[in-house]
Amino acid sequence: MIKKASLRLLQRPAMEETVLPGEIYRRTSLNEDLAEAGNPEVELDGPLLLNIMVKFFHAYVYPGSHEQVLKLEDVSLLFDRFVHRRLGSDVLENCLELRKQLLSYGFALCMLADLPKSVHIFKAIAEAKPKLDDEPFTGLDIGSGTGILMLAMDVQAKRNGFESSSLVGIERNQIVAERTNEVLGTMGLGNVLVADAKKVDTYGFLEERKLHFVCNETLPGAGRSLWKEDFIFISKTLFDGLEAHTAHAGFFPEAVLVGRSPEEMLTVLDRSSGFQLRDEKYPLRLMKPYGISLSGEMTGLENVGQAYEALIPSRWRTVLTRRW
Repeated sequence: MIKKASLRLLQRPAMEETVLPGEIYRRTSLNEDLAEAGNPEVELDGPLLLNIMVKFFHAYVYPGSHEQVLKLEDVSLLFDRFVHRRLGSDVLENCLELRKQLLSYGFALCMLADLPKSVHIFKAIAEAKPKLDDEPFTGLDIGSGTGILMLAMDVQAKRNGFESSSLVGIERNQIVAERTNEVLGTMGLGNVLVADAKKVDTYGFLEERKLHFVCNETLPGAGRSLWKEDFIFISKTLFDGLEAHTAHAGFFPEAVLVGRSPEEMLTVLDRSSGFQLRDEKYPLRLMKPYGISLSGEMTGLENVGQAYEALIPSRWRTVLTRRW
């Protein structure tokens, strides 16, 4: 009895605020929000994009909810359960199966749950202008996770007048890939392969098609060496072995600021160099990323999404996971 009482004291109570302020939450479905975002006359502002983020988060855990008008309280409850998935919490009482799901897809959902950064990145991709006009719009998402950037590419295609889009993601985590395939399948937004993005043979599905846009979201966090993730190795494969496919593609990130430290050997990697060093006096794999270019502006990794933070209630900003 004493042990049970002690455990109850460690239980986290439910969050008192909703994950978004009520005044910016839209009483619309995710499908409706995405359709509006695909209209080039509509501004992709913070409130619209935050609605897309939180509703897609819900649809990832509950496939099919993209067609429903969700209550903000229900969306917030799911976020509450997610941020406390490893801890004792009142909101996870008798939710063993849900907790297992949230743990299984945890890494992918962590990226999405950094709402300010996710909005900033989504906006930069959705507002990009493709150089090719061949139909259909063809997009590739490497390290696809939940597939949120595939949604961004689909919005980009619609905003630029494409009649259809062909989107493929590559994800190395099979459990996540299977769930993302299920979710995107119900939404008609492409498919995800479990494969090694560093191997040229992986991209045989492209056949003769040229890519309109490539997302390579495999960067390590600031302060971690580039060899910790596959970004530079995947980039080398894309530019050395798939030049015919990538020659006219737009990229996220547009460029990456790397260096030995925040003050030493700072260098910008971009598509003109295949995201490699032209003169490798110091091994690129030992360098660290410090910034990425979004919508033509170099932004420190820690500052990505900063403009949207004020739209998130302060208590939630302290518990939401961080992309970098």
